[in-house]
Amino acid sequence: MTNAANPVVGQSICHVGRTTGYRCGIVQAVNVTINYGGGTVYGLFRSTICSEPGDTGGPAFSGGTAIGIIVGSSGNCSSGGFTYYQPVAEWLSAYGLSVY
Repeated sequence: MTNAANPVVGQSICHVGRTTGYRCGIVQAVNVTINYGGGTVYGLFRSTICSEPGDTGGPAFSGGTAIGIIVGSSGNCSSGGFTYYQPVAEWLSAYGLSVY
């Protein structure tokens, strides 16, 4: 990765998960709110890519640009589904970091 950016709806995206490996799709939605059993998470984005348990924490990118980290999914790779990500640019900005 050479830089980081916020995701844009319609943007091509790929991610790598420990369970499902390398997969690609498109960004479906940004600024998504998810209600988990332990609380609510704001500011996520969603892609058309499926993922499975064990993929959490994997990187998401568009070309050489880092855009997110896998945080959850709906469905599975057998019947279809989509994945949620925490935008990486937000993390970098919060800690004054950059990708090089």
